Amino acid sequence: MSRKSRKEFSQGFKRLFNSTNGKRIYPRAMKHELQFEDDLPFVTLQDDDRTVLTRGGELMQCIRVDGLNALTATDENIDGLKNRIAEIIAHAGTGHSFYVHKISKPFKPELAEVTQTGFAQDIDRTWRRHLQNRHLRDITLTITILNRPKKLQQTLQGFERIRAALSGNGETGWSHYTDDRGDRIQTLNDLMRIVLSATAGMNGRVLTGESGELVGFLEAIGTGTETVAWPSPEIAVLSRSVANYRPTFRGTKVIISGGSVPNRLGRIFAVKTYPRQANAGMFDELNLPADLVVTHSFVPASEDIVTERFQRTMRQRSGLGDAARTESETLGVGLDRLASGIETFGTHHMTVAVYADNETDLENASAELSQISQEGGTKIVTEAFSGQSHYFAQWPGNATYRARTGLISNRAFACMASLHRTPAGLAGASLPWQTPVSIFPTPGRSGFQFSFHPEGKPDAEPPAGHGLVFGPTGGGKSLLVAFLAAQLARVNARVFAFDYRRGLEVQIEALGGTYSTITADRPTGLNPLFAETDAIGQMWLGDWLSALLNRPDHPFSPVQIQAIHDAVAENASLPEHLRTFEHLVGSFRHVDDDGDLESRVREWTTGGRFGWVFGDNKTDSFALDEPVMGFDLTALLDSGQDKERTAILGYLFQRLERKLQDRRPTVIIIDEVWKALATDYFAEKLQNWLVTARKLNAVVLMVTQFPSQLEQSRAGLSMLQAISNQILIPNANARPEHYAALDLNQQELSNLLNGNGNARLALVRNQAASVMLNVDLSALGEDLKILGGGPAGRAALSRRLKSNTSQEDVA
Repeated sequence: MSRKSRKEFSQGFKRLFNSTNGKRIYPRAMKHELQFEDDLPFVTLQDDDRTVLTRGGELMQCIRVDGLNALTATDENIDGLKNRIAEIIAHAGTGHSFYVHKISKPFKPELAEVTQTGFAQDIDRTWRRHLQNRHLRDITLTITILNRPKKLQQTLQGFERIRAALSGNGETGWSHYTDDRGDRIQTLNDLMRIVLSATAGMNGRVLTGESGELVGFLEAIGTGTETVAWPSPEIAVLSRSVANYRPTFRGTKVIISGGSVPNRLGRIFAVKTYPRQANAGMFDELNLPADLVVTHSFVPASEDIVTERFQRTMRQRSGLGDAARTESETLGVGLDRLASGIETFGTHHMTVAVYADNETDLENASAELSQISQEGGTKIVTEAFSGQSHYFAQWPGNATYRARTGLISNRAFACMASLHRTPAGLAGASLPWQTPVSIFPTPGRSGFQFSFHPEGKPDAEPPAGHGLVFGPTGGGKSLLVAFLAAQLARVNARVFAFDYRRGLEVQIEALGGTYSTITADRPTGLNPLFAETDAIGQMWLGDWLSALLNRPDHPFSPVQIQAIHDAVAENASLPEHLRTFEHLVGSFRHVDDDGDLESRVREWTTGGRFGWVFGDNKTDSFALDEPVMGFDLTALLDSGQDKERTAILGYLFQRLERKLQDRRPTVIIIDEVWKALATDYFAEKLQNWLVTARKLNAVVLMVTQFPSQLEQSRAGLSMLQAISNQILIPNANARPEHYAALDLNQQELSNLLNGNGNARLALVRNQAASVMLNVDLSALGEDLKILGGGPAGRAALSRRLKSNTSQEDVA
């Protein structure tokens, strides 16, 4: 829009244009093109760096909120938010107007590359392409409140300024003006604090000029592209800082060009026909894979005006008979609610602006937008004449541009302008490992940055990132865990998997790791007497041996306890070839206990009941030297011998703790953890060990089918209550009691029990969010079979290895 070109009209059209009806029908801008900034209402940014003065004398501030995730929130939470916003509008009165903007933009997370060549890198590249093709979105939610000066006050202030100027006493008039402005800013500040309180938990913040968010938001209203921008210190009028591009109107399209954003096309729609009923989230389906700006504005009307309009409409309908009886009854109810103070009413204006890079994408998005709106009972239209007016009506302070308004209640406005948004997860800069582990789509076409940790700094002690994974057999639980294991390569994390029924064997090998089985028919290579000889090792060894040799029906005497600690100290001083259970037996022959300790130790020597665990091992060959390692513990976990589980699990986790001392990022996967927790010693130790692992920059990921399985042990129940990081895969065969320990809300439970047809979904819960993710990994193609494991995975891995070998031969 510029003054370089003007369009001359005929004399007849000029007379029509300047007539009473013409002024009502045709926008004044048709007379000649104006500078873009002339249609923006922003005058100055006040000294507080957050309040904007408009041409109409209004004072406005903007709040950015994260919103409420309606897909996992309870009905009580959704209605509670709606009611709080409605009550704020009612109590604010006619002196304030309200805008809510929902701006949809491309989801652009910062995800570190997987630099290690191999399977993990191939998985990551394929997944990135898939995410790019999904055109994932993110949205911003901004509430703008304008404090409107009273008309009488505006008139009196005008006369006062004229009188003061004529009398030469301009300072008095200016003093009155500044005092009034200060009072209004304070009133606005108080209202903003109430809004922030009403949206507690949504990370609400007031936008400021210094942050670049305020001007960036005001600019994005007209472009659909939000970036940071700052008010120019050389330009007094704030509108000039916002008008950084040129909108040109051609028919129903607006062309954005010549500015701070790439050239693009847009089209703006306005509501023509409202639905008969409003419900919270009624426009949540407007989540197209395109840049959108959804604007809701609400200007409260006085009770007298609303009453008169209701009564007039009721009189008009009364002569229509039965056909209008329902509508008249609805109007009567609204009039009663108005008179009783239950609701207030005002004029509502809603527009949806859609932007695209080319004509084809714009037409496709426009068609989909119209279809979605029609299915929701709302008719939206795009207009050539009024389109320009709708465009400028998007900005707060431009209420006079609103061409299609409807009279609605404050509660209906709170429903239509619902503050609903799917969480996007934590960005890398706020995470201890400085990058999300992976990105997943959501059912609402947005993206979620998945990470194990809550917010934290890389140079500080890591927060707890331990997690629980629940899902049915065959429901994709192991597949998802294997995918996350592959994605961990981006943080150069070690992965140690304690597997059950070889579910992760193929996946571990595909990631370049080693996989071994701990079973009675082959040497385990374990010998804690050989390895644990320093001060820390001796302390652990004494505690471990006491648990290993203990019998509940025959507890140790003080003499036996001392004998165990003496034997541990003696073992540390022995030559390496004597640090065996065979030799340890002799350490207890002198104990006056009728050979009790000696017989207990002898069970762990060659030929003893538990001799297969340590008896044949002269040294300790167990090593955790590979970055990815898997251990099949099926025989151990299925064993009815609690002693064997105590011996092996206790020692494995001691070795892990030793390995973690370098504080390299590590994830430890424990499959069918409920079986391991059936061992009292391991269950007790694991609770304490989780704290140690956290401090050593490790995450423990425990996998099982139902939370109810963990309730069978005291430690499991404690962990259910303490570990808030949970991944739950829907299970149509589950019952509510299976999830009772997790304290799920009704919506979360419904998502798990009912699922969503054939969609691959997972519920992720942590301290900051509860969100449904689309974990359909079919885009990975042939590599999906490898991640699934089993015979099909083994065959796919063989084909992959053969293909790689052939390519190397050709090279």
